[in-house]
Amino acid sequence: MRILPLFVLLCCMQPALAGPAPYYQWQSKLDGTVICRQTSPGDGWQRLDERAYRDLHCTLPAARIERPGSVPGFRPQPGR
Repeated sequence: MRILPLFVLLCCMQPALAGPAPYYQWQSKLDGTVICRQTSPGDGWQRLDERAYRDLHCTLPAARIERPGSVPGFRPQPGR
């Protein structure tokens, strides 16, 4: 009987492990305007390319992790 509350607790914690959705560049079929959104703005838009970004302005690629190397006292955490 003690396993059931533990199972319920673990199921509730699962959504907390999810990360943010990536941003993509979308191009208007009407006039060629390019915007950055997580999901399609509608039928008149197509994804410009398959590159994912992690910021609202589509300047930071999703795969890149910035780590300061010359900051005094900086120690990278294991596993990151």
